[in-house]
Amino acid sequence: YADGDRLNMIRQALRQQADTLSETLKQTANRRGQLLSGCASVVPEWRRAVVTEKSVFTILNMLQFQGSTVVARGWCPVSEVENLKDALHEAEISCGASVATVVEELKTKEIRPTFFKTNKVTSNFQGIVDSYGIARYKEVNPGVFTIITFPYLFGVMYGDIGHGLILTLFASFLIFMEKNWEGKPLNEIFQMIFGGRYLLFFMGIFAVYVGVLYNDMFGFSAELFKSGYEWPELPPAGEAGTVYPTSPNGLPSIKPTNAVAFGIDSAWSETENKLEFYNSVKMKSAVVIGVVQMTIGVFLSLMNHIYYKDWIHVYFRFIPEIVFLSFTFGYMCLMIIIKWCTTWENTHLAPSLLETMTNFFLAPGTITVPLYSGQAGVQVFLLLVAFAMVPTLLCVIPYLEKKHADERAAAKKAGIPHHGHDGEEDDDDEPFEFSDVLIHQVIHTIEFVLGCVSNTASYLRLWALSLAHAQLSDVFWNFAFMMTVGLDDGSGIFVFVGFAVWISATLGVLLGMEALSAFLHSLRLHWVEFQGKFYYGDGIPFTPFDLASILTTVAHQ
Repeated sequence: YADGDRLNMIRQALRQQADTLSETLKQTANRRGQLLSGCASVVPEWRRAVVTEKSVFTILNMLQFQGSTVVARGWCPVSEVENLKDALHEAEISCGASVATVVEELKTKEIRPTFFKTNKVTSNFQGIVDSYGIARYKEVNPGVFTIITFPYLFGVMYGDIGHGLILTLFASFLIFMEKNWEGKPLNEIFQMIFGGRYLLFFMGIFAVYVGVLYNDMFGFSAELFKSGYEWPELPPAGEAGTVYPTSPNGLPSIKPTNAVAFGIDSAWSETENKLEFYNSVKMKSAVVIGVVQMTIGVFLSLMNHIYYKDWIHVYFRFIPEIVFLSFTFGYMCLMIIIKWCTTWENTHLAPSLLETMTNFFLAPGTITVPLYSGQAGVQVFLLLVAFAMVPTLLCVIPYLEKKHADERAAAKKAGIPHHGHDGEEDDDDEPFEFSDVLIHQVIHTIEFVLGCVSNTASYLRLWALSLAHAQLSDVFWNFAFMMTVGLDDGSGIFVFVGFAVWISATLGVLLGMEALSAFLHSLRLHWVEFQGKFYYGDGIPFTPFDLASILTTVAHQ
């Protein structure tokens, strides 16, 4: 029994120790929770303090300390120099500095960074250009032209009044909710769409504009303007079968006396050759738009050459390029316009421009059906001048660069200062490699000459996507909705199902997939066909120290 009492005493002592330890652990956990709860409220402030101190000390490590003097070298936009001086003056007053801060401009040969001041509207379009590459310092900025050309090309491929209105209303809703949603954490995909709200708005506006030109709304014709054709009374009062217009009646042509006020005449929407007509108009329009935009790109390269005073490239790159492009595909656009403006008694008498351009390159002087008098001689002359531009573009620049490098080497050997093409003293010590210059010029020549063909063909995507969008709209409207209207027995069930299928296809395919497809194709036309004519895109972005944006990023994490 004595052993049993002893065991009970040991058991009670251990139980008391366990209870004491449990209570201690419980109080410790409660105290730890209180401390962590107290710290949780100040963690954001600690994080801000750490990030601020780290960012500031990172910048301070870039400064040069010379005794009691600190020297800071950096870039500042010209428009912000006065604001910089005012900020430094306020800092001197607030900290009681006894020595004034000196701000002076330094002459340097370092590559200057590029900075474009944008706002909520223009930042989307500048972002499209920056995704391709940052503009070289003082280079022509394609972002200015992209504000109009990007949504316009999108509208050419996506032209539809109804779909454009839906896209515009959706973008308007995002703009209306801007104050409520901006700066708040959103879904990643929706954040991307919300960030491009102004781009979507412009795209919707141009889609409506081109839709009015096409006279297309949800796949059917919308007669917004009075047709130039007059029609007889339709069956059953009129004759059955094919209906022909009473005015014009085809003698001598089908050209109406008074054309429709704007866009394509709605009378074409119900004709047998509707697809052939739209096919011809959209294909030729796509070619004209493409050649015009490429020509503008070549002229923008002239602006770059003039600013950099690169006169060799003005005379022996820009002039051969613009002459070659104008005398070949520019001439093709001119023939398209002439053919449009000519009244043909019979459309079968009109020349085939595809055959004409094929003979232009492969059989010079051969004209099957002339478009104007003296066409054969004009085409031979244009072809000879265009082909003469190829060796000019290929050989002259390498020769002049080699000559300039030899003169510079001779002047350096004689100790005489040598002046470059821009009239300023040339102190470039980089070795000249003639093979590099020649290879680069050969690649550029081949790329430009073949690019004139491939890039012009690439603009046919405007025609292809526009035609596909119109046909899909027509199919969805007629087979998903109108067919169910004919099947309905008055209950409305078939109409409801058909409408549900049609609106789902419209939102999912035409407003989702088709809009994204047109966006990507417009992006490619700007990056390759347009910017490739003049844009270097090898600049350095201006990245100033912005503590406010750093802290905003930390707050959203």
